[in-house]
Amino acid sequence: MDFPTAAGAALPFALNIPLLGLALAIALWLLLEVAGRRFRSGSLTRALLLRSRLSIAATLALGSIAWWLAVLADPRLLDLPRDGAEVRDVALVIGLFWTLLRWKGELHAKAEGYAAQLLPRMAAKDRLFLFDVLDKLLGTLIGVLIVFQVLQLLGVSASVLITAGGFGAAALGFGARTIVENGLSGLSLYINRPFTVGETISLPGLSLLGSVERIGWFYTQLRDPDRQRLYVPNGVFTSQPVQNVAEIDNRRLMIPFSVSYDDLERIPAISEAIERRAVEVEGLDPAKDHLVHFMGYGASSLDLRLMCFASSGDIKAAWALQHRLLLLIGEVVAEHGASMPFPTRTLIPAPGAPDLP
Repeated sequence: MDFPTAAGAALPFALNIPLLGLALAIALWLLLEVAGRRFRSGSLTRALLLRSRLSIAATLALGSIAWWLAVLADPRLLDLPRDGAEVRDVALVIGLFWTLLRWKGELHAKAEGYAAQLLPRMAAKDRLFLFDVLDKLLGTLIGVLIVFQVLQLLGVSASVLITAGGFGAAALGFGARTIVENGLSGLSLYINRPFTVGETISLPGLSLLGSVERIGWFYTQLRDPDRQRLYVPNGVFTSQPVQNVAEIDNRRLMIPFSVSYDDLERIPAISEAIERRAVEVEGLDPAKDHLVHFMGYGASSLDLRLMCFASSGDIKAAWALQHRLLLLIGEVVAEHGASMPFPTRTLIPAPGAPDLP
């Protein structure tokens, strides 16, 4: 089969197919390069245009070569009723989805910046949440469409695909209950939003604490205080109570301290002085209770406790406040002539025992 060229001649072996494909690939690469550079650095449009260069150019080049080889193939080995156009269509579909996947990767890599560009009036937390949902829905949709489109191009009818999908759903329901449970729980996390990426959560029933790094369809990735990664099945969040530490408005501090038994009469004055002066400490919320309680008689000390609230939910600010309050307690105890004891032990030798050095 000869394919006419623009000049009316014919190239041997239908070489005009791969040559035209390569020419279009180079032209589109340059066009996308020039168009992308016209937008400001860091913009979403620039990034998507530049990310499209490789997938579009490679699809045209490789697709035209595959089409050319299909045309040259012996019909007895490869029966193509449309003279190889089937190969071209498959290549174009793969190239389209490849481009969409590259776009998805770009959006995922710089989600925070692009979310601020597209949704400038939304709060940062809501922007990231919505962007994360769109990212996962786009990925799922692309995967499903790729499978269905390729199967259709290969001649599989739509009724067969629907029937296979029904059997697949039944198999998942009976044989993969845990996977389905985790998947539905992941969907529930996006709908109910008990926490979002970047927040710190606690699961008291499992003694787990960590910041949320990623919410997947089946697993949620946490980073614990020791910087270890934790992968928690999403089904856990529907069967265990979850504390969203990030939503604490004022952190409560419970600071124990002790004085010696000789200072029993000084406890009321010490307690009153600490309560009065604690409101002057930076980071303490004066609108909430700040009390000193006498807790009990210890083995070698009289035990007290300061209870108060920080002015914010930030853990680092709470630690800094605790540091300042501990210094205040030591200062007040010293000013009242009291002392903070430490455990001591007195050894009484038995009668007639030899003297110890």
